[in-house]
Amino acid sequence: MHSQDLPLFDKGVLDLSHVLTLRAGELAFDQPQGRLLPLRAEMLKLRGEGGRWTCLFFDAASKGCGLYENRPAECRALNCRDTSELAAMYDQQRLTRADLLPPGHPMLQAMAEHEEMVPAAQLPALAAALLAGGDAGHEASARLVHMALADDAFRRALRERLNIGPEFHEFFLGREAGALFAAAGLTLRPDARHGYSVQPDPLTPTPNA
Repeated sequence: MHSQDLPLFDKGVLDLSHVLTLRAGELAFDQPQGRLLPLRAEMLKLRGEGGRWTCLFFDAASKGCGLYENRPAECRALNCRDTSELAAMYDQQRLTRADLLPPGHPMLQAMAEHEEMVPAAQLPALAAALLAGGDAGHEASARLVHMALADDAFRRALRERLNIGPEFHEFFLGREAGALFAAAGLTLRPDARHGYSVQPDPLTPTPNA
């Protein structure tokens, strides 16, 4: 999402439940470079559906866009025969959560606290330490479990204390810990004793720190 897309929110075409936050430092697929890279800055994108990246507004019956006349700027720029216009705007004037919230909004502080307790930028280094094993691996495992539990606690607080439904959680807090860990080559599993256990995913190469 880009600054050109702000009118879509002003007009009510889009709202916060339609948007997913990818946080700074998080591993994400860079389309121009064709590989996973840590994000240099926060970005927003339309949510996928059914646990996949299929656009929320894709109409499977008609095989068309559910908001074509009001589609976002990147969708308007996309030309499969010539992607230069899309590539030129790809990392320019990207929207962030703060752009869609008024100054002083109570969630801004909660988002900053979540960022501090669940720092996406630390995941590649922690994944590498876990893979290396030894004392560093043990410490990394404990830190990762703590991050996963903290993420759960924040989402539970949104739901139970602030009455903010789960459809808004990916905007305010970004992707859940399990999805973040998977992008870093880790598997997050429930554990009766500690809440979670974390192991390297044998099918996913661990990104370099």
